[in-house]
Amino acid sequence: MAFRFKLDEPISKGFRRIGLEQIDRAERELGAAADEELAIHETRKCLKRIRALLRLVRPGLGEAHYRAENARYREIARQLSPARDSFVLCETVRKLESAPGFARSAALAAVKKVLEENRQSAPTMPDRRTKEVLAKLGAAKKRLRRFSLKPQGFTTIGRGLEASYRKGRRAFAAAYAGGGDEVFHECRKSVQQHWRHMALLSYTWPDLFNARVAAARELSQILGDEHDLSILIEFIRTVPAQRLAAAHAREIQRVARARQKDLRKAAEPRGAQLFAEGAKGLSRRVGLMWHAARKIDRGVDEAAQASAAQLMKKPA
Repeated sequence: MAFRFKLDEPISKGFRRIGLEQIDRAERELGAAADEELAIHETRKCLKRIRALLRLVRPGLGEAHYRAENARYREIARQLSPARDSFVLCETVRKLESAPGFARSAALAAVKKVLEENRQSAPTMPDRRTKEVLAKLGAAKKRLRRFSLKPQGFTTIGRGLEASYRKGRRAFAAAYAGGGDEVFHECRKSVQQHWRHMALLSYTWPDLFNARVAAARELSQILGDEHDLSILIEFIRTVPAQRLAAAHAREIQRVARARQKDLRKAAEPRGAQLFAEGAKGLSRRVGLMWHAARKIDRGVDEAAQASAAQLMKKPA
């Protein structure tokens, strides 16, 4: 099933359906685990979708329930993080190879060697941890089936969208007002949530919303690469000098920071475009389109039923 609210479905029912689908998908990924890195990557994406869903319906879920559930899913994701760290670092270094004059540098070869040694010595995720995560997902599923949203209508989603989008606008402004790595990371997380919110609501007007999803995803990917470079830079600082020469460490950090600067420059106009509208204006506009789309959908369905009834009346 698509990660979407249906126009003809009560909001509470849609919330439970979408959440349960993502938990089921996460359980399948971890249960199969033919490729551990891929399984963990896909599971973490499911968890991000669930947390974005929770954020969107936060006003109707209640603050206590929202905070408790969000913390539980965040903790599950943290349990899976160590198994992803080495993969992300290797991918980040691979992307740096395109930097002018860096592909054949001794520093690149040296850091690749360090990462490969770490990867080979890193243990696979123990079965015990997999079982713990699956147990937590099973418990989350039971809780989710009992949740209901108040109020039931679009008001809940509208308020959640407004609050989340406003936070994103503020994070973007803070990032380009001289914010450091952590501020840019917060901006990236807000952008990720926004494109997932647009996906959840895309039946409202598919062409329009899918265009916004695509724009936010592109920005998220740019900021994701930017954040991965921060992780690499921090990792380099922890590598002992006997494993990575100081000169090599400085060169990698220099190239990584230069690439970060380019990515931040590329992200700025895209963020300005995405966050151009005020939070209240966006929420109100989406609400008007949602109600209009429901009427259109209902009218199409009624017309189809009337047509079917007429065909049934005709003699064979």
